[in-house]
Amino acid sequence: MFRQLIEALKRKPLLTQMFGEMEQMLESGAEMFHLIGGVLTGKEPLSQATHDRVYEIDHGINHLQRKIRKQLVEHLIMSPGTDVPISLVLMSIIKDAERVGDITKNLLEVAEAQGGAFPEGPHGAKLNTLMADVQALFEPTVQAFMTSDKEIAQQGLVDGQLLAKRCDALIDDLLEDTLPSREAILAALTSRYLKRVSLHLTNISSSVVMPLHRIDYFDEG
Repeated sequence: MFRQLIEALKRKPLLTQMFGEMEQMLESGAEMFHLIGGVLTGKEPLSQATHDRVYEIDHGINHLQRKIRKQLVEHLIMSPGTDVPISLVLMSIIKDAERVGDITKNLLEVAEAQGGAFPEGPHGAKLNTLMADVQALFEPTVQAFMTSDKEIAQQGLVDGQLLAKRCDALIDDLLEDTLPSREAILAALTSRYLKRVSLHLTNISSSVVMPLHRIDYFDEG
């Protein structure tokens, strides 16, 4: 169903433009996450330049979301009864892309609260691995959406769900640990934010393989 909708979409210049803008949103989210990942894993220093760049990218994502949403509404008003399914799918996806940007800003707040990278130790090592694995989920998610590739999308669903479970497991470990409260809270917040990013990416993959009413609810039932 999704592939047929996208093929129909590519024959309409306005919707083709919006599709390209959505790809830009997703790639901008990946850039934001890469910047913060570098800081939290100690590969890059925490700096004002990074802070400013993250907020600049997020501003661009928000602008694109508003632009696409407005264009979709205008398109449906001008062409009532046509392209409703794909318009609803695109509306859902741009919301997930926007949320990835917001949550990445939350990760920046964690980096600033702890002064940069994750603390050394077993929990820090697990967070480093989770950060890398969530970052690796961006490329196949964008590829699955842009090419309507069901196999890549299905693998993204599996990987995203497993990542979410690993994030929950880390929080459970933190509840049983005796870390200083500040360190434990920041680690728990990071794990929660990583879970949310992975699930928003998984929602995007679900648009390729699930019927419209099951998008975002692929793991229920």
